[in-house]
Amino acid sequence: MFGAQYARHHRRAFTLIEILVVVIILGIVGAIIVPQLGSRDDMRTTSASRMLMADLIYAQSRAISTQQRHFVQFDGNRYLIWSRPDDASPLTLINHPINKNQFIQNLAVAGTPLETVKIAAVNFGGQAWVGFDEYGSPFAYDQPNNLMTTLTAPGTVKLTSGLYSLTVSVEPYTGEMTTQ
Repeated sequence: MFGAQYARHHRRAFTLIEILVVVIILGIVGAIIVPQLGSRDDMRTTSASRMLMADLIYAQSRAISTQQRHFVQFDGNRYLIWSRPDDASPLTLINHPINKNQFIQNLAVAGTPLETVKIAAVNFGGQAWVGFDEYGSPFAYDQPNNLMTTLTAPGTVKLTSGLYSLTVSVEPYTGEMTTQ
């Protein structure tokens, strides 16, 4: 009777070989799936939208702290941050706070993590420039005519990667930023 119970109990357990086979299969599946998660278009677009929002907030904060207007120019798949002390002065590219080079952020550059992310559309009151005044309020900027227009609707930047897209919005008056 004791032997029958032992045999029945022993048959229910997994052998070391079975456990090793399951661990190996999970390892192979993990090695295939995990790298693909890092290359997904939604993650790249989300990362680019967070970077863009941080840079827009930086331009807005810098406008407040320096009491000078700051401008973000969207040009193809890149954006640049400019400043100027007054309306009569020329625009000057600011330096990036970390790498100390001119503040030019390029997207869709081969060999970079955001190589598939593109700026699909920009609309700040019909312009591709947004500015922030000394209070951090956003405005549309018509650079060739040097015209600044208060935003009455949210300004938007649409980022895409593959079939995935996100839109960064800048609210009029407050400059609050969201991603949708």
